[in-house]
Amino acid sequence: MENIYIARQPILDENNEIFAYELLYRDDNSRPTIKNSRLATVAVLNSTLNKFGIKNLLGNYKAFIKADEKFLLHEVMFTIPKEHFIFSLQMQGRVTKKIKNKIIELHQLGLVFAINDSLVNNEVIDNFLELKEYISYIKVDINTPNDKIKILQSNGANIIATKVETDQMLKKVKANSIHYVQGFFFSKPKVLEQEKFDSEAQNIVDLCNKLLQDSDIDDVVLEFEKNPAITIQLLKFINSGAFHFRQNLSSIKQVLTLVGRTKLTQWLMLMVYSNTEQESKRSALMEQVRNRSLLMEYISQLIAKDLVSEAYFVGVLSLMNVLFHVSLRAVLKEMNVDKQIREALLHKRGRLGEIFNFVLSIERFDEAEIENFSKEKNISPQDLEKLTLVASIN
Repeated sequence: MENIYIARQPILDENNEIFAYELLYRDDNSRPTIKNSRLATVAVLNSTLNKFGIKNLLGNYKAFIKADEKFLLHEVMFTIPKEHFIFSLQMQGRVTKKIKNKIIELHQLGLVFAINDSLVNNEVIDNFLELKEYISYIKVDINTPNDKIKILQSNGANIIATKVETDQMLKKVKANSIHYVQGFFFSKPKVLEQEKFDSEAQNIVDLCNKLLQDSDIDDVVLEFEKNPAITIQLLKFINSGAFHFRQNLSSIKQVLTLVGRTKLTQWLMLMVYSNTEQESKRSALMEQVRNRSLLMEYISQLIAKDLVSEAYFVGVLSLMNVLFHVSLRAVLKEMNVDKQIREALLHKRGRLGEIFNFVLSIERFDEAEIENFSKEKNISPQDLEKLTLVASIN
C-alpha cells in the first residue's frame, strides 16, 4: 500500500467546541469505502497511526473510526488502544447473533461503539434497539424524518447529527435537542441572516482595508492606535515567533516596515480567528482556517507559484463569514480585495478558484474531484499524500 489518505473531521458539541473527531481513511485505490480484505483495513489503520501519530492527529480527543463486520471480527480489535477510539459500526442488513456476541464481548473489555452515519429507517431503528445496551452514540443523517429521530431519542439514543450544511439544518438539530453535530465546518459554513457587522468586526475590516490600500503609513499606524486591544494582541502574536527577526518588535510602524502590508493583513486576520477560541479549548474554526490557508499555499507552490500569496489570502478570507456572522459576499463587499480573489471565493473562478475548489474537495474527501484535479495538474501521489497530511494535522 503505497499511499495513505486520511482526513479528519471535527464533531462539535452544542457550544461549537470539539467533542471528538472522525478519521476518514481509504485504501490504495482511494475507494470511498473499505472493500478490500479485513487485512487491508487493518493495514490502513495501523499505517495511519504509525505515520501520523495518535497525539499529533487527535490531541486529547477521541476519534470515531468505521468498523465493518470483517474488521469487527478480526483479532486486531483486541490490540487497538481503546482509550483513543470509538468504533462506528457499518451494518450490512439486520445485525446477526454472531456480530452481537462480538460487540458484547468487546464492550465488556471497555471498547466504545457507535452506529455509523445513517439515514434512519426501520432497519436502523431495529438494529439500534437490538444493541442499545452496548451503543454509546448513533450518527444520524440530518435529513432523517423527525419521527424517526424521536423514536431513537425515546429509546435513549445519544445522537450525533451528520451532514449539517446549512442554517436550516442547524435549526433542525436544535429543534430536536440534538447535542452533537458533524459537517458544519467541512461543507458550507453556517451563514446567519444578520448582514451587518458589529463594531469590533467593522474595526477589523477597516484595519485590513488600510493595509491593503496605498494609505500613508502614518494613517495606518493611527488606525491601529484607535484599536489598542488589537494592536497589543498583534504585537504579542508577531513577537511570539510567527516571524523571525533579530530584534524585538515594539511598534506597528516597525512591523509594517519589516513585514509588509499584505503579509501583515493575513496575520492580522489569523490573529482575529485565534481570538475566537477559549483558552482551555481548541477552536475548530481556527484549526480549519490555518489548515485551509496552508493547503492553498502548498498547492499554489506546486501548480501556480506566481499566486502563492494570493492563494494563502483566499484561504484566510474563506471563513471570515463564520467569524463575523455575515455572508461571505457581505465580507468581500466591505474589503478592498483583488477581483481574482473575489471571483475565487464567490464563484470558484480563475486559477485561484480552481485551487480553492480543490482544497474544498480535499476537506470533503471527494475522491473523484481529487483524482481528476490531480491528474489534470500532474500532482504526484507523493505530493497528494503531503496535502492530505496538511489537511489533517495542524
